Amino acid sequence: MQVIILATDEQRKLPPLTDTLPTPMLPIVDRPAMATAVEIVARAGYKQVLISLYERGGRIAAYFGSGRRWGIDIKYVTQRQSWGSAGALRWAGGLLGETFLVLPGDSVCDLDIDAALRFHQAHGGAATVILHSPRAAASAPTAQADAEGRILSIGPKVAEDEPQLTGAFIFEPSVLRHIPQGDSYDVANDLLPSLISAGEAVYGHMTTGYWNPLDSLAAYQEAQQVYLYSAYHLEAPEQATGGPAERVRFPSLEARPIAPGVWVGRDHSIHPAMKLAAPVYIGHNSWIGREVELGAGTVLGSNVVIDDEATLSDSTVLSNTYIGQLVRVEGKVVTADSICDPTTGATTRVVDPFLISRVGAAAEGRSPIRRMASTVAAIGLIVLLGPLFLVAGLIALLASGGQPLVRSPRVGQQVGGANGSLRTFQLVNYRTRRANGSFIPGGRLLERWDLHRLPELFNVLSGDMGLVGVKPLRPEEAARLTEEWHQQRHEAPAGITGLWYLQTDADSDLDTVIVTDVYYTATRSWRGDMLLLLRTPGAWLHRHSGQGGRAYRMKADNVGGM
Repeated sequence: MQVIILATDEQRKLPPLTDTLPTPMLPIVDRPAMATAVEIVARAGYKQVLISLYERGGRIAAYFGSGRRWGIDIKYVTQRQSWGSAGALRWAGGLLGETFLVLPGDSVCDLDIDAALRFHQAHGGAATVILHSPRAAASAPTAQADAEGRILSIGPKVAEDEPQLTGAFIFEPSVLRHIPQGDSYDVANDLLPSLISAGEAVYGHMTTGYWNPLDSLAAYQEAQQVYLYSAYHLEAPEQATGGPAERVRFPSLEARPIAPGVWVGRDHSIHPAMKLAAPVYIGHNSWIGREVELGAGTVLGSNVVIDDEATLSDSTVLSNTYIGQLVRVEGKVVTADSICDPTTGATTRVVDPFLISRVGAAAEGRSPIRRMASTVAAIGLIVLLGPLFLVAGLIALLASGGQPLVRSPRVGQQVGGANGSLRTFQLVNYRTRRANGSFIPGGRLLERWDLHRLPELFNVLSGDMGLVGVKPLRPEEAARLTEEWHQQRHEAPAGITGLWYLQTDADSDLDTVIVTDVYYTATRSWRGDMLLLLRTPGAWLHRHSGQGGRAYRMKADNVGGM
């Protein structure tokens, strides 16, 4: 059976949470909602997954990448326009040659895939609709079926006990013939009624796993609590109490437990006078001040700062958010500029930065400790590589007629907060080419082994860039980054090396580089930067020997007529 996850984000949910995030990327205990779908597919043993993208798809692709971390192979199907959920299937139809499972990327459906497939194979029909017992406030359509489970009609909720559509389906490839080309077509509203009216066998399978359509703030906050308490009951069943009655089977959390019901991410700073009551989740790179109180059911995203004597309970704080001193938050969802009340659905914008504001990763990247470490490491590398500096410098000096250095403009880290400008600086390299693009004597050798980049270490000393970071872009390249998800890469400094250096090459297009940089920015840490730095010599050898060297030579031979 094939698997396709619909993450087109055509029907945006939960503003203002999705003002800057695609709905499938809404964090549930600091993991994207769509990670649940990816994980249950991987656990069921399916190795090939299609993900359908449209709106803001780059942000999704940047996080999930190739799927390697889940042991699967992800291929992306990108739409050029809005086709609806069924239209997305038609668009991907050339890749769907056997029975296929459709999962929603913008909701949570903890589906037992094997049980659903057995049901589908047993009835032998063209379609199986995954149903769930009704949720009181959910707006999902309902199904009316006969005694054998064959669906007679799909429509809005009429009776309180009618099962609702989860957005998951199992289809035979033959159903694609019922989807017209060139039109927006929805599975629930258009495709299923078309199949039923055509006499196709459509059956409903009731799933008992946790389902949440994430169609309201209350539903979103409930999902946070269900995941957190599920992990708590799994981690410490003898002392876990309270929380929602519903559970997810695999409550994966991307942090380590430091006490029963307490998870803390890497690179945190927590004052010893802080008080907490389990369960609590504290994301990566978070800072918790003196006498802060975190009550049960509190979820803090990554890069969150909770200032002294603040109090939080039963609340979710999204990443990059600052909570000011003495602020009290109970039962709310908090973003960098708003407080949302799940009970009433009301959202209050906050303009006072001393109460709530944004904490940019850029501030963390400019921290004195990180800056000092980069400076010390750069000085050490300059001393260690002194002989190479001397040889490369002499080649550039003699061959260029006394002008060994060349400076070129680059765009670096964003300064001045979320609405600030991009820092520009002059990247320093040894001269390797004449004005017409041809190599000076020895220039080909310097570029061949990246020795012309050695002076970039002085850019690190001057604070223009770091040892590890995103790729330094030319101004015309940076001008092409117009989408919201592109901007996240500017929260990290430009770097001599980084994930871009290890996973892309000189021939990679800008889109590939940006996806790599955004993923790096979203996941960067001290430990990760150290690992990238240690892996750089191996990447350098790969780039400039064997296949990497041949690729370089082919590119160099096409520059400047040489």
